[in-house]
Amino acid sequence: MSRIYFSIQEANTLIKRIKPQVDRLFELNEQLQLLDNTKIEFDEDSTENFLLEVELNKNFHEKNVELYTLLGDLIREGCVVRDLEKMEIDFYSKHNKKEILLCWRPLEEQILFWHYLGEDVEKRKSIKQLQEEKIENLKKLV
Repeated sequence: MSRIYFSIQEANTLIKRIKPQVDRLFELNEQLQLLDNTKIEFDEDSTENFLLEVELNKNFHEKNVELYTLLGDLIREGCVVRDLEKMEIDFYSKHNKKEILLCWRPLEEQILFWHYLGEDVEKRKSIKQLQEEKIENLKKLV
């Protein structure tokens, strides 16, 4: 599958549509972490205890299937899911013929930052910088 490139406006439109999926992905990841870190030891071997363990394992695997299904859906939409715990999502874009990543976190209403491919998330730059450069380039054409 080839990369999907977004303008800032297109990415912001997509964010509004995928927000419920991203929220569910975050919720599932938290639930799975809790289930994975929960160890139950039974004092006695009984059918009820065995069935409880089976149900817990079934629940864990159902949540995993839902998580990976949502993750696949987001990737097909063009999202680059960087971190499930912090829920950092990037979108491929281009600026001055170079590939960049538009950065989004679900607590943000829209794209606020960007960075070059291969750069650390800590080196994110304000999206306003891209918008100002675009305006300056347009002024040069006039």
